Amino acid sequence: MAVSEKKCLLPVLLLIIFSLPLSAIDLGFRLTPVASIPTGSESTSVFTVGAGAFLNAEVELMGRFAVGPEIGVYVNPLNGPSSTVQFVALGMNASTFYFPFSRVSVRASATFGAYESISEFSTYLYMWWKGYAEAGFRFSPRVTVSVGAGYINFMQNKPGPLYAGILAGLSGHIALDTKPSEGSITVSLEQPDPVFPLFAGMYRENGIGTLSIMNNESAEIRNVTVNFTAGNYSASLMNCGTVEVLRKRKSVDIPLYADFAPSILNFTEDGKMPGEILVSYELLGSSRTISVPVVVSVFNRNSIRWTDASALAAYVSPNAPEVLDLSKYLVGIGRNQLRSGLNRNMQFAAYLYEGLRIGGLSWSEDKTTPYNEYHRDPQYLDYIQYPFQTLAYRSGDYDDMGLLYTALLESVGIKAAFIPLPDDFLVLFSLDITPDDAAVLFDSSDRYLVLGDEVWLPVCFSVFREGFVNSWYYALQLLEPVLQGEQDAEVVVLRDAWTVYPPAGIIGREAQFEKPEEDTVIRAVETVMMRYITAEFGPRIKQVQDRIRAEGGSIARYNELGLLFVRAGLYAEAKAEFTRSAGMGSATAMINLGNIAMLERDYTAALDWFSQADAADPGNRAAKNGMERARVELDVMR
Repeated sequence: MAVSEKKCLLPVLLLIIFSLPLSAIDLGFRLTPVASIPTGSESTSVFTVGAGAFLNAEVELMGRFAVGPEIGVYVNPLNGPSSTVQFVALGMNASTFYFPFSRVSVRASATFGAYESISEFSTYLYMWWKGYAEAGFRFSPRVTVSVGAGYINFMQNKPGPLYAGILAGLSGHIALDTKPSEGSITVSLEQPDPVFPLFAGMYRENGIGTLSIMNNESAEIRNVTVNFTAGNYSASLMNCGTVEVLRKRKSVDIPLYADFAPSILNFTEDGKMPGEILVSYELLGSSRTISVPVVVSVFNRNSIRWTDASALAAYVSPNAPEVLDLSKYLVGIGRNQLRSGLNRNMQFAAYLYEGLRIGGLSWSEDKTTPYNEYHRDPQYLDYIQYPFQTLAYRSGDYDDMGLLYTALLESVGIKAAFIPLPDDFLVLFSLDITPDDAAVLFDSSDRYLVLGDEVWLPVCFSVFREGFVNSWYYALQLLEPVLQGEQDAEVVVLRDAWTVYPPAGIIGREAQFEKPEEDTVIRAVETVMMRYITAEFGPRIKQVQDRIRAEGGSIARYNELGLLFVRAGLYAEAKAEFTRSAGMGSATAMINLGNIAMLERDYTAALDWFSQADAADPGNRAAKNGMERARVELDVMR
């Protein structure tokens, strides 16, 4: 064994301990008795099996690591002479630990420092290092007993170690907290915005706010499950999330989801909702559940921010009883008055529009949340009426009236959309036809919009009292800057928006909208249709009439003019033109006269016209089919 001048091992242990941060809150002490078996030719030729122990004081960091001083004492007998060598070692230990299961601890550590060897022959001072791994059982959060093994090397200032050996032993670990644990968890809620009852169904997938779960137990907790209920305002207990492991004194953020019941729509004023957070977890294999009360802020059911115009779709419930009651009444009137040559959706839309107008609905600006100002700024909290409220009040802002109209349209199966403009609110309805089909219904393509491959008509509400046609034409003027690319506009198709913002489904029992008289509605819509016919068919009718006057009449000219009158729903005028053509021998005109007679339920006249067409053109399939239909109807009448 090498011999050197005796040196004193400096007592640096206290210095290291006092240099630890005063803010440390998790301390640990480990005592590890070990047996030491020498390895390598140099060590085995000099030493035999020895024993010793080391003591660690450590500070835990981030729940995964620990650092602190280590002191060890080893006694190793020598081969041959009856003598031993004592090793007194001091160093800094760093370890990492992990809890794969509730009561199982795994740790790996390394130590480096200085040692002093003492024997009857000499003393020696130099550097040493050690690596050690252990696995233990946690009897409690404070006490763990482990078994482990490692390797130790006492170096010297020449090649080869003074001593190297394998270690094996038991260790006991005691954990101390400078800050006592509370023995529970804490839950806090951060709610940036109160709940919008309008979007109650969306909170199953979109969080109300954020829950912060803090683990104040004496150890990590596992299988953490967080649920929320709001008593009578909840349809079911809602799972907000799970956490596999939450370390001691650590927190985790979890979105707060809710499955609200329809009763949340009873919030007619801003208010508070009592809620309960249920947290279940395991501590060292023992199951626990705690209940934490929370208070959730709730807006009134009419509140909305214009962050996404599509959200207004949630106000529109086409199956609401008060909406269906009115729409079925008005469409029922129109169904008996429909002009077969005109678009069905357009005629029904006119009956709904005129029915609201005649029924006394009027525009009234909400001075507390004016549409022109509030819909432009998403920071404003706007108040928007549900359709049943607009019916009950018989008034509303542009958006209130527009949403009621979209509800009526959708309730009878007409696809609706809306466009919020700076100073107006447009509603669009689909004619359920292609642009090619529209060519025979309108004098110009400027009269309608094409979205995708569908033709839509817009109406506005700033000129609501002027009726359907003026509203339609003025809406087209308002859209001109949009169509020219000078102004942006968002088109919200109800059926698309409902996939994200489903109808709130409020039943408006207070809605008392007096239905207009049937005759009054019929006269109003008849005026609308005649204005439409004059504007859209009049120029083409006049063009054909001028050609007849200039060039003379012919089968083709009379038939063309008759078809224009049919499309316009002017059957008397159409019959006069087809009669002229039939008098010139046109089988086509005779069939057209038969079809008009069928529409008028004059089946005897229809059979006569179809028979004349069959005689004029014996191979005409349309004439034969017409004769069969007329005979069937006559048989039914007998």
